[in-house]
Amino acid sequence: MHRVYQAVPTHWLCQFAAVSNYQGQNEDMRTLAETIVAIAILGCWSCLGASNITAQTHPSTSELVKRLQSPKNTDDARKQLLQLGNSDPDVRRYLAVQLPPMIERGPKSCPPSDIEDLNTRWHACPWYNAVELSGRLRISEAVTALAPWIGWRVDGPLLPTLEGQLVFHPAAKALYEIGDPAIPVVQRVLNSGSSEEHARAVRVLCGINTPKSKAVLQDDLPHETDPDQQTMIKNCLR
Repeated sequence: MHRVYQAVPTHWLCQFAAVSNYQGQNEDMRTLAETIVAIAILGCWSCLGASNITAQTHPSTSELVKRLQSPKNTDDARKQLLQLGNSDPDVRRYLAVQLPPMIERGPKSCPPSDIEDLNTRWHACPWYNAVELSGRLRISEAVTALAPWIGWRVDGPLLPTLEGQLVFHPAAKALYEIGDPAIPVVQRVLNSGSSEEHARAVRVLCGINTPKSKAVLQDDLPHETDPDQQTMIKNCLR
């Protein structure tokens, strides 16, 4: 009982004390004040019970990360972690530690799938979901793990727009979403990656579209030998 009384708001108890000590207070007012305190105690007890129920029905962050790594539960875990990560800084910090090792496993870790719907097939892969979470939550700690996969492409149609071209390159898209913190890693790919990785790095920097990313593109332009890349960079710098 002592713990329950601690949960009662102080101003209610003060009101009760004031009523009880009021000169000339009759028995009816005392009874009313006692009733108010009893209701307050019951209300706080109900709140504590509701909190316990909520804690029991929602899995912990560590449990959700375990589910994220299971092809059977990964998509549901992704959705919950995305929601929690957007509202709880502690969840985001936890994911900053847990996601990079998952991303380092690479797309070959995805289980075989005959699912026809592309979106459903992608989200049945724990690696893909880890990559998506790192981008959507802008987890800068994941940029080094993402960089080796910047040129990797999932199945899908060719799209003409810059954003559309990134949709089917999940790691490149995540780096673009992370923004400025990803620029040093993307710049290294730009300078030393394969031709495909170089092209994807140009698109990521164009997509970030900040003074820092434009400065990197400006430095790269004189060294570009591909006319298409030259044109893209010039368009991005306008």
